[in-house]
Amino acid sequence: MNPTFSGEVMHFLDTTGAQFLENLRGLLEFLRDNFGNLLWRLAGVVFIFFCAGLVMKGISRLTSRTMEKNRLLLTEDQSRRVDTLMTLIRSAARYLVYFVAFLLVLGQFGNTMVQNVLLAVGSIGGIAFGFGAQNLVKDVVTGLFMIFENQFSVGDYIQTEDAVGTVEATALRVTYLRSAKGDQIIIPNGSINRVINYTRGSYVATIVVSTAYEADTRQVIAMMEEALAEYGEAHRELIEELPVVRGIDALGESTVDISVACRVKPMKQWEVERGMRLAVKEAFDRRGIEFPYPRMVTIPWAEHLSPNPDPAPAPEPSPTPFGWTPTPAPEFEDGTLLDDTLEDTPLAESAAGNDPPTDDDK
Repeated sequence: MNPTFSGEVMHFLDTTGAQFLENLRGLLEFLRDNFGNLLWRLAGVVFIFFCAGLVMKGISRLTSRTMEKNRLLLTEDQSRRVDTLMTLIRSAARYLVYFVAFLLVLGQFGNTMVQNVLLAVGSIGGIAFGFGAQNLVKDVVTGLFMIFENQFSVGDYIQTEDAVGTVEATALRVTYLRSAKGDQIIIPNGSINRVINYTRGSYVATIVVSTAYEADTRQVIAMMEEALAEYGEAHRELIEELPVVRGIDALGESTVDISVACRVKPMKQWEVERGMRLAVKEAFDRRGIEFPYPRMVTIPWAEHLSPNPDPAPAPEPSPTPFGWTPTPAPEFEDGTLLDDTLEDTPLAESAAGNDPPTDDDK
């Protein structure tokens, strides 16, 4: 090994070790001399966050008490409006309280650190706002307009582009929904472009009843009107006007579709639709009217239904199927050829140029 390189390595290790030990010694001396101050500052940080939590609990309790009180004094729409404003105030207070707590925590470590941190936060925050402030500002501004325009309130059942549910809370930046299955849906306010509010005003519950062509349509309509009128009188707390049978809505391939409409109270349309279907079904069962349904008819083979005991005989084949009588081939007797003048000669040998053997050759 090169002695110069080895000396450089040893010098690096010695210097590093000496610097580490010196810094460790300085840290221990600082802790020995300022341990009480550090404990005091740590206790101050814990106390600041504890007070911030108490303030948030107080604000939450105050807003909840206000909402409960207004539910007893105001109408349903007005109480929902108050609930929306209270949830907005709670959200804004959370941001404000914890921002002040963060500044107080920085103040525990000296004004110089506060200035440095604020400078760093300002520089980094400027870059962050340059990229993301557009969506943030859009969410906040859209949320404020939705609340001030009273598009929906806490407790309303709404539908947006991608979600359907009951509004649980509205914040500065997001809206909290609770779906029918119990899922919590958090939607940025800036992404809400269209809202369908099922809670505002009355709603019309509609059903379509399919009947068969064989049934008397006028009698079916009269029977439906009677059954639905009884249902409407028995459920006045759900409907605003009695159900109306509009008449034939469509003539299908195998059904006559009759539509029914009923003006109901908010959020009661699904319950009323199920109740009207049940009332019509029970009325059909009492009168013996069948609903059309797909049917399959099977026909057995003809021979199984009416077998023919005397089948017709098969026609005999024609002796002259092509209009001419074939000539039979000639018959030959044993030992005869076509021409009696022909003799048995060795044709192969004659063709090869050899003479037949004579008696002398034999």
